[in-house]
Order: sequence, then C-alpha cells, then structure tokens
Amino acid sequence: MNHTKIIIALTIIVGLIFACSETEDNSALTIPSFVRFNFLTNSNNEPLVYPEVNSGVIPITTFKNSSINTLKIPVTLTSYTLKETVTVDYSVSSSEDNNVFNIKPTNQVSFQNNQLTDTIYVDFNERWTTEQNIVLNLKSVSDASINIGNINSEAPNDTFTINLGTIETSYTFPENRIEITGEMGEEIDFDVNFPNGYFSSEIENENIFNFLNGFDYTLTPLNLGKNKTSITYRLTLNEAINNDDVLYQTIITLNDTENYNATGNKNLQIVKPIKTSRDNAINIASNFYDLSNSFHRTYVEHWNDFNEDGICAWQSTFAFTYPVVVDATNPNAVLYDDMATVDTSDDIYHHAFQIGFDSPIATTTTNSFNLKRYFTNSATDRASSPGFNITPAIEFFPENGTSTTNGTILVIPQFLSISGKNGNSYAFAISGEGTYQEISNGIFELKFKLNITNDEVFGGTITSEYRLYNTSNYTDPENITTTNCVTKSYTL
Repeated sequence: MNHTKIIIALTIIVGLIFACSETEDNSALTIPSFVRFNFLTNSNNEPLVYPEVNSGVIPITTFKNSSINTLKIPVTLTSYTLKETVTVDYSVSSSEDNNVFNIKPTNQVSFQNNQLTDTIYVDFNERWTTEQNIVLNLKSVSDASINIGNINSEAPNDTFTINLGTIETSYTFPENRIEITGEMGEEIDFDVNFPNGYFSSEIENENIFNFLNGFDYTLTPLNLGKNKTSITYRLTLNEAINNDDVLYQTIITLNDTENYNATGNKNLQIVKPIKTSRDNAINIASNFYDLSNSFHRTYVEHWNDFNEDGICAWQSTFAFTYPVVVDATNPNAVLYDDMATVDTSDDIYHHAFQIGFDSPIATTTTNSFNLKRYFTNSATDRASSPGFNITPAIEFFPENGTSTTNGTILVIPQFLSISGKNGNSYAFAISGEGTYQEISNGIFELKFKLNITNDEVFGGTITSEYRLYNTSNYTDPENITTTNCVTKSYTL
C-alpha cells in the first residue's frame, strides 16, 4: 500500500473541509462527505480504544485477532454538517462457524451532528478451533450524498477483515503481596487479570489456584461474567489471627491450565505481619520519597563482581522510590492527603515505615536492588517482569519504636516474577535485613544483606551486601573485606 498517496489524499480532504466558508446567506458550500472503517492499532498491533488516539497512525483494513475480548471496530463519518440522523447499512460474512461470534448493532450504524463515530462490537461466544475470517462491508447510506469509503482509490476502507488466529489467553495477579490485620471476618479483595479475556465456563470448571494456607478463610469470586478482563476474588477470614508475635501467611499460586498460561505475578502472598510498637508520627519512610517529583530516586551501592575480574567492588545504581499506599485501618497509616474534602472515603494514607520501588512509566520497570544486573536476556517490561518493581520493598523499625535517626530494616520477604526475553518465567524469593542511620543532617544510610533464592537459575540462594542512600550527596562507602559477592550474570 502506498502510504504517501493515502496521506496526501486525506490531507486534501481535510483541507477542503477547513477551507470551506459560508455564503452570504450562511449556507455551507458543498464539500465531500464520506464514511469508512477507522480501526487503529498501536506499535504492538493492539487496537486503540477511545479515548486513546494517535494522529500519526493510518487506519488498517485487516486485523489478526488472537484475543477473546470484545473487538471494537469504529466507523467514522466525515461531513461538514448533518441536518438529521444518518444510517449506514453493513453486511457480515464469515468463512466458517457463525456461532463463534455475534455482532452488534445488527447490520446498521448511525450518526448525528454531534456524534460522527459509531462502533461495531464483535463478541466471541466460544473458542474457535480453526483459523477463519469475518468480513464487514459498508453497503449503503441513508443520505445519497455521502460516499461509502474514503475519497480515493488507494484505501477506501469500506471493507474490514478480521482474521481469527491462534487464541492466546493468560492470567496474572496485578500485585504479589497484600497485608491484612487478622480480624475475624476481615474481607480482602484481589484481582486476577486476563489481558486477552476469558470464558466463564472455563474458569468455573477449572482449578486455577494452588494454595499454601497459613490460616482459615473462604474465597469467593465476585464478578465472574462475560466480556471481562479481570475477576475479583474476596478472601474472608474465618478465624482471628491476632497473635502479634507471629507472622501468618497464605500463598495463592496461579496454575498453568490447558487454556490459560500463568504469566507475570504467579504468586500472591496474603500476610498478617508481626506487630511491632512504633510511633507513626516519626514517619521514617517519608525521608525516602518526594511525590512532587515522579522521578525521585534512592541511590544504591552493590558489592559485586559482575565484570568477572576476580575483584569485588561497589557498583552504583538507583531506583525510583515511592510511598506504600495503605488503607486508613492499617495500624501504620499516616494521612497524606484528605483531598480537601470532609468526605473521608477518598483520603490517601501512606505506610509510615515502608517504601517501594516502581517505574514512573506505566509499562516499564525500575532497577530495584540492582536486580537487572543479575541477569542477561531478561525482559524488563512490566507485563513480563513485574518483579523488577517491588512495592513494598523495605520496612523500617526505629530503635525503641521512637528513634528518628536509627534502627533496623527488613527486606520484605516476597516472590518476584522475572522473565527472559525467550518467555521463560521464574519466581525469585527475596528476603534480607540490616540497619539504618542518619549519618548527617537529612542523609540516611541503609546497610543490609539481600538474599535471592531460585534453585533453577541460581542453584540455591545468593546473598549480597548493599548500601542505600536517600540522596546522591553521600560519601562512597568503604570497601568491605569479604570476597563473597555476586560474580556473574545469569541467563534466563
């Protein structure tokens, strides 16, 4: 297809529209009006859905679909003005089984003066077993002055073809860890996301979870239904788990099934942590983030030998750092923003003693604990390797619960999901502990060890030494005497 010709043709049409003036009797000059399919995709060949726009994208006429989500196909009318509703009839033909899908509205779309785009919805009722196609054709217009298709012969866009390819369905947890208070009857909601959709019958009759239970609870799906991309589950505690000196934990794991592959976060920890007396007013965590700067970072020194020269040394890196948002009922909650309203339901609370690492860009990841340096061939996008973002990551325990300058830290134990570019996905268990101290006015230093465990990739556990600072204005740490450090990158 000659894209240059298409762009020139469209430019001429747009120029005609905006060049139109009105005669002395305020009647519009005659301009070409036309209706066409206006299906756009992003660089990953994913459909753009309103309000997403991209003026640099040319509408396509053929789309290969591997999702069972509802497919939305825009039909757009270009016209100077409409005095009455305009309807456009379209036809549908399929190479094989029409029971696989249904389409609405049936055979007709409509336009009004303030609504010049209508949408055709293709819903899928069952899995297709062979590749087939669905062809939509614009047939007739109620206003004979409106042309069917673009005003050019290169790309009229009056026909749209959906090629049904191999179905790819997967699911993932959007988060890997949830803290609970442990009260009898407590309810916690969490989601399972299905990026390409799901069929309810397949989920109802399939054992999608494995459980390692540390307490008694009931699990109930809340919104299992058609044409959805997530299911919310409610966990209800059937017992009080209120011993403050004991850590309670349940791990829910997504299974790979015949129809759905577990990707991203496959493990969800439901944790009632050990309760420690701390003064929330100290709010140690607030020293490590700045929400006025979405690119605020903490700085890390990591003791390693990744260049494999036999010498351990400090390597500098950083991670974008954020507060951990919690419910008002969290015992460590501090009010961050009341949204300038008397309504408390929209108030935002932060954890006074936890921080997390995340990327300011929705599709990418940051370099938490220098983890990206541990691997070669790792996928670093959020969907494939959400484990490079860790929220929460570190928890502070002030000395005597009241010190504003020093105490101990915990690397919060959890599973991190990290994948290779080849699609191989692994769960890495992390843990660790250390100390923190305000080494000069406003400058905090954390000294800690991080343990990372995966038998398949590492053959066990790797332990590394770290220093972390809340500012770049720190003095380089002194070398340590141990030669026990990470000595290579691992291929995923």
